[in-house]
Amino acid sequence: MVVDVIVLSVVAAVVVFALAAMWLVVGVLGMVGRLPRNRWVGVRADESMRSEEAFQVANRVAAPGLLAAAAILVLSGIVTLGIGGYWSVAFAVVGVIAALFVVGLVSAYGVRAAAALPDDETASDACGTSSCGACSLKSVCSNESAQA
Repeated sequence: MVVDVIVLSVVAAVVVFALAAMWLVVGVLGMVGRLPRNRWVGVRADESMRSEEAFQVANRVAAPGLLAAAAILVLSGIVTLGIGGYWSVAFAVVGVIAALFVVGLVSAYGVRAAAALPDDETASDACGTSSCGACSLKSVCSNESAQA
């Protein structure tokens, strides 16, 4: 019976430390801008996946919170190993719930930051940045000149 509790607390601590390591790596890569856009880790909402810049901004905003979540999990894992017994698993669960709350909160901030960036379509409408040549042709290809 005692061995089962010890094994359970060690397994819970290993899971908590693995999750902490993942969020630590993602947080550091997001903070330095080296996290490649992907479908598995990082802030992956529609707003952040629309461009590489939006993905980098969202993950840079969320990175400090991911590092805080990793710190919460490391402390939770240490307490889980230190206490032992059934309460250790409760500390692991509470640590995971607290870290998930922090990650969700900072991810929402990252999504808002990515949504604040101008769309690629909006940016390409500016004169001189689109490929239609309207600037050099004095708006020949724009809709206003065709209607006039």
